[in-house]
Amino acid sequence: MKKVFFLLSSILYSQNTYQGQVLFEYSGTENGSFTSTLIDSTVSGFSFSQTDGDSSSFLIASVTQQDDNEFDLFLAVLQDTSYPLEPRIWEIPGEGDEDNPLSLESLVVFLPRLDSSIVDELLDIFSGTANDDDSSDVLTSLFGSLSNSLYLGLQGELEIEAVTDSSVIGSFNAVLIKPAFYFPPHTISITNGEFQFFDVELPMLNSTIENGSSPNYFEISSVYPNPFNSATNIEVLINSNNENTSLCIVDITGREVQTIFNEKMETGRHLFSWNSNQNPSGIYFSVLKTNNSIKTKKLMLIK
Repeated sequence: MKKVFFLLSSILYSQNTYQGQVLFEYSGTENGSFTSTLIDSTVSGFSFSQTDGDSSSFLIASVTQQDDNEFDLFLAVLQDTSYPLEPRIWEIPGEGDEDNPLSLESLVVFLPRLDSSIVDELLDIFSGTANDDDSSDVLTSLFGSLSNSLYLGLQGELEIEAVTDSSVIGSFNAVLIKPAFYFPPHTISITNGEFQFFDVELPMLNSTIENGSSPNYFEISSVYPNPFNSATNIEVLINSNNENTSLCIVDITGREVQTIFNEKMETGRHLFSWNSNQNPSGIYFSVLKTNNSIKTKKLMLIK
């Protein structure tokens, strides 16, 4: 099972990131509707596309809230995709050695009725706000502890139906089984599955160097808590006080919602707070700019 979690964590460091929705009905040992939303209609679907040498992968990760303390998590990993993505159909599970998940062309995982504290940690990773150095270890530990709760795709089909420069749309149906021994076996049937994802790589957020290498070092060293409910702290590190520096918050469309700081910043660590009471739930970005460069961090506001 650790091989599966290593694969999932490696795909997080991807070349294209999308946000969107996953929708489906499920029945069997567990019954319910998956609507890819949290409190206050927060969209909680993410997908990642990457290429590594001659191979490419596509990951779908999404969470839905069933009540105040329980959540469902859906994951799909598609390997040997084209890069950039193109429409295609995958059988579930895909071709390969079923005893070695890394060899499968497709892998579907569903974890119903998770505790909210576990989901907070997963969202931190999948929204890109976790420490990259820790993501692999966190995923392995979390999923290892949940091995008796997860369902794996036994049969079915997943199709990427349409791909544009900024979107990925598809559908799926599947039968999943719980690998842990039960008699009779615990199974779930997923029907009417569909997903829609849209590119969140906003041009204004790309890091740029206009005049050669910048002699000054600066970064958004941490954002906490994240995800957050109303306010979060943004820590900035800078080693030069000679440049004008701005720190602002933008939404997923690229619209600036608040300027937190905009003047010369002295050398050292600086802590800023963003109170988001006037903003709806969703994905935001903290954007740190100097004359030559831009640094960003994703934020997830959940009300």
